[in-house]
Parts: sequence; C-alpha cells; structure tokens
Amino acid sequence: MKPRDRWYWYQQAKSTLLKNLDDDRNYNVAKNLILFIGDGMGMTTVTTARILRGQKSGHTGEENELAFDKFEYVALAKVRVQFIC
Repeated sequence: MKPRDRWYWYQQAKSTLLKNLDDDRNYNVAKNLILFIGDGMGMTTVTTARILRGQKSGHTGEENELAFDKFEYVALAKVRVQFIC
C-alpha cells in the first residue's frame, strides 16, 4: 500500500490503536518527574518539524514520529496574552 491510499492510513491507525490497547499499565508511584517545556512548539510548528524530518528520511513525512510523540503522557497548553491599551 502507498501512503496516498486511504487504507494505508487506516491500517497504520488501527495498528497503533491495537498496540496502545495491549500495553500494560504501570500503577507504581513515580519517584521522579521530568517536565519538558517547549516555548514556540505549537501544533503547526511541531507538525511541520515532523513532516520535514520524515521527508528528509525519504518518506512522505506524515507517517513520521518525533521522539516525544512516543511519550506515554503528553499535554499541550496554550497561553494567550491580550494587551489592552
């Protein structure tokens, strides 16, 4: 299957979902926490970086994952600042 075929993306999503459903959860209490804060890493910037890295690897780009895409827990916070004059 080619990446332009919709079944390619369907199968990729299905295999990712099944892999995540089969993972055993770790219910132990964490001893340490590592917090990554990326300033300027909005959805557009991260998606662009993901596609560019995939294209530089010789693929279409959309199927590529960055290292932090594989983290078990990820969050996104957006802050808006309004200046009232």
